[in-house]
Amino acid sequence: MKQADLPPSSTPPDPRFAAIPPESASTLRHSPLARFGLLCMTLLMIYASLYPFTGWTDNGISPWAFLNAPKPRYITDFDLLTNVLGYCPFGALVVLSLHPRVTGARAALLAFAAGIVLSGAMEALQTWLPNRIPSNIDLMTNALGALLGGTMMAPFASAMIDRGTLRRLRIAWFESHASFAIILILLWPFAQIFPQEHLFGMGGLVRQWLTNPESWPMQLVQWVFPGFLRLQEDIGLRPDDMQQHQLLESLVTGCAWVGTGLFASVAMRRQAPTLRILAGLLAATLLLKGLAAELQFPADNAFNWLSEGGRYALVTGTLALVLLVRLPRPLRGILAMSALLTLVILTNVLPPNPYAWVSEQGWRLGRFVHFNGLAQWLGWLWPFLAFCYLAWRVEQFGLTRRRERRSRGARRNAPNTGDAA
Repeated sequence: MKQADLPPSSTPPDPRFAAIPPESASTLRHSPLARFGLLCMTLLMIYASLYPFTGWTDNGISPWAFLNAPKPRYITDFDLLTNVLGYCPFGALVVLSLHPRVTGARAALLAFAAGIVLSGAMEALQTWLPNRIPSNIDLMTNALGALLGGTMMAPFASAMIDRGTLRRLRIAWFESHASFAIILILLWPFAQIFPQEHLFGMGGLVRQWLTNPESWPMQLVQWVFPGFLRLQEDIGLRPDDMQQHQLLESLVTGCAWVGTGLFASVAMRRQAPTLRILAGLLAATLLLKGLAAELQFPADNAFNWLSEGGRYALVTGTLALVLLVRLPRPLRGILAMSALLTLVILTNVLPPNPYAWVSEQGWRLGRFVHFNGLAQWLGWLWPFLAFCYLAWRVEQFGLTRRRERRSRGARRNAPNTGDAA
C-alpha cells in the first residue's frame, strides 16, 4: 500500500502542532488578527492626521494643490523619521492582511499603493483644517514608510501566518474568536502612555465631557437635570490628606490591573501560560510608560509616576490574579466586567489629585501632540471596548450552557431503542 493510501489515523502527528487544534493547523491560512490590526491602524492614522477635527473651513484652495506646492520651509529630521516609521506598521499589516491571496512583491506594491491612497487622502483633507499644513513631503515619506514595512514583511508573511511560531502560539494560547481581544491586549500598554493622575486610570471620557459645560453630553445632562452643576459642587469626595489619596490611587490601579488581567485570561485557552503572559504585559507596560515619561520629561525621574499607592496596588493585584485566574471562565468574565466598571466610576467621580506627579510638571504636548492625543483616546476608550467584549463572551457562555442543558434533556427524554428492540 502506498503512503498516499494510508488512512489519516496512521500518519504520525507533527509535534510542533501538538497544542493546536487539528482543524486550525490545516485550514487557517488568512490572519483575522492582522485584518483587525490593519483596521485599528488605519483608524489611528486617520485620527493622528486629522486631530483635533475642529475648525473646518473652505479657503478656496484645491485639496490637491499640495502635490505641486514647493518644499516646506520648516521641516526637521524628526518629522521625516516619524513620517516614515509611522507608516511602516501600516505597510506590514497590509501585506499580512492580503495573505494568502496576494504575496511577495505584489503584496509589497499594494502596501505602497495603500500608503499613497491613505496618506494622500489625509493630506487632502488637511487642506480644510487651518491648524494642519498638507505637504507633498509628508505624502512621499508616508508612502516610503508603507513600502518599507511591506517589503520587510513580505518574505516572512507565509512563515508567520502558515507555519510561524507566532501563529502556533496564537492558536495554542488564545481562543479562535479572540482576535479583537488580542488587539486590545496589545494596545493596553500604549493606553498608559498619556500622563494620568492615577496609575492606569483609564476611562475618563465621561469626566472629560462633564467638566466641559459646552460639550453636548453636558448640555443634555443639564437639560434633563437642571441642578446637576450644583450637585457636582456638593459631592463630598474631597479627601484632604495624602494617605487617603494613596488609598484611592491603589483602588484605581488595582481595579485596572485586575480587570485587565482577567479580561486577558478570558480570551486564553486553558493550556496558555496565563501568568507569564500577564507578567510580560505588565513589564512591557511599565517600561514603555517609563520611556515615554523620559522623552517628555527628561529633567525628572522616568518613574515618578510609580507612586507608593500604585506599587502597592500592583503587588496586591498581581497576587489576587494568581488566585482569580483559576476560577471558571464565566466567573472571570463577570469579575473582569465588575472591576472595569468600578475603574470607570472611580476615574470619573474622584476629584483631581493634588499629589499627582503630573500636576507638578510643566505639561506640554510639544512635538508629541498627536501621539499624546491618540494615547489619551486609547486610555479613554479601552475599558469600554473591553467591557463590550466581555459582555459578548458572557452572553456566549450562557447560550452554550443553555444548549448543553437542552441537549442533555433531549437525551434523557429520548426513547430507549435498545430496550424496545
